Amino acid sequence: CLSTAAAAAAAPAKLSSHHAATFAKMTEGPCVLKDGYSTASTLEINTKSDLNGGTALKSIFTRAAADKTTSTLKATTSSHGVSVEADLNGQGDIKAKASMADLMPGLKLAVTGHLNGGQKAKDMAAPSISAEYANGDVMATATVEGSHLSAAAVYDLGDVSVGVKSAYDSSDGSLADPSFAAKYKGAGFNIGAMLKGLKGDDIAATYDQKVNDDLSVAGSFCSAGNKFALGAAYKVDAGSAVRAKLDSDGMLNVGYKRSVTSGAELAAGLEMDTNNLDSRKVGISMKLH
Repeated sequence: CLSTAAAAAAAPAKLSSHHAATFAKMTEGPCVLKDGYSTASTLEINTKSDLNGGTALKSIFTRAAADKTTSTLKATTSSHGVSVEADLNGQGDIKAKASMADLMPGLKLAVTGHLNGGQKAKDMAAPSISAEYANGDVMATATVEGSHLSAAAVYDLGDVSVGVKSAYDSSDGSLADPSFAAKYKGAGFNIGAMLKGLKGDDIAATYDQKVNDDLSVAGSFCSAGNKFALGAAYKVDAGSAVRAKLDSDGMLNVGYKRSVTSGAELAAGLEMDTNNLDSRKVGISMKLH
């Protein structure tokens, strides 16, 4: 995927329709460190049905063990302004999400439910309800799941974004320690930081940069346990790319992706513990469109 820094460098000037990112999006790790390293052996088939004017279907088959293969079917469609996503796996678990944007200017609501395989509908847990409200440079989000309420807000100042997040549990009246975050978008690079709680002993920081059109680098650090990770992604040619990362626990990950044809993509992932070279995982996946 395109690094956050590369996307920022390639993005056009802000338009009046610009909205701040959600707190979750603002604080997610650099793409170079989190995507493209899967060691799962999977086959993904993407198709489109003319059902309901156009329904996207995704079938995923995963080799979970030498003698076990799991499968998941995902369907996405929309009707009358309501978008619907549904997942069904081989164990019979069903997860569904319905969302609707622009109930009023800037407001999006979503309802998500989950039914375990073999579970009766009457025993299903209460669905979670989430809302996003964007108004200019402010983005506010809230999610209610049972007795748990989480809420966050982000204010975009242009090159700088700041945000806060907290949660409340009505079952015991407890209020979670808030988290604070800030992000600076430079010319081809991004710097982010997040403070979890008020004690100041859990701080996370990230940095990612587009060195040139082919190379992106990134790093992250967390004061809790003094954990860090460093990574780089390199575009080999128009149809292939390789990436690697190493963390403070000695875990080395390497990922490779290649477009075989316009409708087929091959990917491979390697995970190795540099403290024990006999401990490694390898996976190959194919994605078809």
